Amino acid sequence: MVFMNIVNGIPVSNGCRKGRLFIIPDRNETEISKNSIKPSEIEPQWNLFLNAVQQVKNDLQSMSDSDNPDEKKIFESYKMMLEDQVFIDEIKKEFTSRLLNISYIVLTKYRKSAEMLIAANNDYLKQRADDICDVYGRVVQILNGSEKHNFDNIPQNAVVFAKNLQPTDAVALEKKQPLAVILQEGGPNSHFAILIRNYGIPAVFGLSAFPKSAAMNDEVIVDGAKGIVILDPDKTTLEEYSKKEQQELSQSRRLSALKKQPAKTKDGFVVSLFANISSPEEAQTALKQGADGIGLFRTEFLFIKENRLLTEEEQFLAYKSVLQTMKDKPVTIRTLDIGADKIIENADYKGLDEENPLLGWRGIRFCLDNKELFITQLRALYRASVYGKLKIMFPMITSCDEVEIILKLVKTVKASLKKEGLPFTEDVPLGVMIETPSAAIVSDFLAKKCSFFSIGTNDLTQYSLSVDRDNSKVSSLYAETHPAVLRLINTTVKNAKKRRIPVSVCGEFASRPEGLMLLAGMGIDQLSMSCAMIPAAKDILSRYTATELEQIAKKALRTNTALKINEELKRKLDK
Repeated sequence: MVFMNIVNGIPVSNGCRKGRLFIIPDRNETEISKNSIKPSEIEPQWNLFLNAVQQVKNDLQSMSDSDNPDEKKIFESYKMMLEDQVFIDEIKKEFTSRLLNISYIVLTKYRKSAEMLIAANNDYLKQRADDICDVYGRVVQILNGSEKHNFDNIPQNAVVFAKNLQPTDAVALEKKQPLAVILQEGGPNSHFAILIRNYGIPAVFGLSAFPKSAAMNDEVIVDGAKGIVILDPDKTTLEEYSKKEQQELSQSRRLSALKKQPAKTKDGFVVSLFANISSPEEAQTALKQGADGIGLFRTEFLFIKENRLLTEEEQFLAYKSVLQTMKDKPVTIRTLDIGADKIIENADYKGLDEENPLLGWRGIRFCLDNKELFITQLRALYRASVYGKLKIMFPMITSCDEVEIILKLVKTVKASLKKEGLPFTEDVPLGVMIETPSAAIVSDFLAKKCSFFSIGTNDLTQYSLSVDRDNSKVSSLYAETHPAVLRLINTTVKNAKKRRIPVSVCGEFASRPEGLMLLAGMGIDQLSMSCAMIPAAKDILSRYTATELEQIAKKALRTNTALKINEELKRKLDK
């Protein structure tokens, strides 16, 4: 008798699907023998390496869909890896000095680089390690005469299982239109995960306990929202998920229709929904999802992607691109928020690797201590301002003193641009992020010096509750609905309204149903979130009147525990 087996994993991409299992055989990473070579073999083997690099570039170009911003961004970064002259020179130096076969040198070199990145214990750097293994693994396979996974034999509409897959595999896999993807390894922030979500394919990763007894064509259910996989489901479970699948498809069609509709409550109260982005390419995605503008452009990821400091011209072109894409829609660009978990590994600026980085040299503190870097970014921003509706936002503010220094530097930048005859918009709105308790408490003073506020709920919660949300021992204490956090948000909103300046929220709380209800109920009519969350946010807002949301927020502000607040919100959402 076969029994139903439920396996828990990591939710990566929402959606419920049932189908037949297709197992991609585990392909052990190519092992290359170590062989000595003669000096006369150096040039021919080096040419083989250069040809392999060029072939990978050509392959990436042919598989990339230029209309897909996520694919384009990932494969452009792969191309830059293949053109990284420093890395290539390191390979050549080791190759010519050790006189070992080029395939072995490349394999050991990229593995060593990946291991160093993984050891940093940083999600972004771990992602870069996966990318290096993917792109240079392809080079080694060409040198070794071996092949990547062959997806030709995967049937259409299968539930695909593998130990692990890479971003380039996602592009090939998508053409087979899988019902779902499940991986034994991997996490939700990898480039493979980003592409799978972009394609709308339900996915669960991290299934370390996936049974070895699972076989081809086994019946399976994948619940991407819950992060579970059900093998050999019984009749009752199959019926339950059949209903869920139909409801989901109906919901998907309904949400898709909302992309072009304005976000508003049942009684017509309009809420502007903006997008959070980390690259110029994502602006196109924001438009497709129906964003009213960009509420947060995280410029530090431009620097992290290149792993270096960008020139004024490079920054200017990036900011100009986003503003031109968004046309008459507002674009809020945050100045460099480096530090804490966001590090430029090989930057000229040392000292970012601190014992307590969350309370250290980050955000505006770093920029004000490195004024030349800060002025370069301000110049690039002001030069780009003539191409759209720019707003500039400063992170990690704790006092009016910091704002005073910023305003003086802005004045200096404007004067220098005028002197050089470079055009810029004179009255670009300047705002601050309210993401520290001190900023929220003195928001009445800050409101007199700024054009707008943007509340960063992620850090505001973390600092208010003294909880590191990435620390598994205390992460359960991290609650954006904690009364202290809600009171700080409410104080900020009241002080902004007194000075008649707009206030928005750009933390993750703004994209969740409970956050939408509370924030809109407090009178915040500008919310910024991940692009993909915008249609669902419109749906949530349309279920309530402005008065109902206001009552929900007032009740929450009178409640003394996050648990009670969450229970009340759940009751409202379940109605």
